Amino acid sequence: MASTKSLKIDKKYYCESCYYSTCKLTDYNKHISTEKHKKYQNASKLLVNASEKSTEIQNTFICECGKIYKHDSSFYRHKKVCNNENTNEVINKINDKDELILMLIKQNFEITKENSEFKNLMMEQQNIMIKVIENGTTNHSHNTTNSHNKSFNLQFFLNETCKDAMNIMDFVDSIKLQLSDLEKVGDIGYVDGISNIIVKNLNALEVEKRPVHCTDKKREVLYIKDENKWEKEDEERKKLRKAIKRVAGKNQRLIPKFKEAHPDCIKAASRFSDQYNKMIIESMGGSGDNDLEKEDKIIRNISKNVVINKNI
Repeated sequence: MASTKSLKIDKKYYCESCYYSTCKLTDYNKHISTEKHKKYQNASKLLVNASEKSTEIQNTFICECGKIYKHDSSFYRHKKVCNNENTNEVINKINDKDELILMLIKQNFEITKENSEFKNLMMEQQNIMIKVIENGTTNHSHNTTNSHNKSFNLQFFLNETCKDAMNIMDFVDSIKLQLSDLEKVGDIGYVDGISNIIVKNLNALEVEKRPVHCTDKKREVLYIKDENKWEKEDEERKKLRKAIKRVAGKNQRLIPKFKEAHPDCIKAASRFSDQYNKMIIESMGGSGDNDLEKEDKIIRNISKNVVINKNI
């Protein structure tokens, strides 16, 4: 287990978690009270605890909504009431130790964020209602007078120019991630890292083949191709949130490959330990905002990179 030890070697105090050393006890005490030290130490503890738990579990049932069950009876009861759109397609029986460890770590993070996320969700819903009330009257007359011309051009662009565009989930499934993508998420954080993966792969496609287009950058009006038809994305952004979760999941599944490439990364003394711990934390969503707010930021990053050129 990674731990903080005060080893006095040549009158130096040394922190194994952060590779920090000092001759002064006061500086050492100041270091162990910093947020950086606490985060790295907690990440190491989570890894060890998850490893210990995984040895006791042979079969685990996991729903894409994030819930984990030891027994199939409990899992199928949950499945009947789960609101996640993909429950019926993502239930897998997992025996892989490394992937199970990732799920256990993710569950620990979600438990600590549960209360604050509920509060933030309620506040977000209230804000949406206020905006609808405020904008409903002023936008109605403007949309009525301009919708016909804009609709005609937009529909032609989507259904004719972009008739061969990929479906959104086919696009996600086509993304081939490398360890460098995982490492970049660890370096620049969850929001920017996942945004970079999606935008990079969108930019690799011809404009006419992309599964998402933005018609209004300021209001983030998006059109998504799903099940072979173009539709305006709803206010909840369900289709894009689903795609973001799938990409994030593909990124998480690279962690065992990093461990295979650097088997000593779980040891505190390894030069890859710090990088490994940070990649796990960021691939699970990192710290700070709740999941909805992080997804909103990713959607904003995507929107500004897929704005339609009206001169096409």
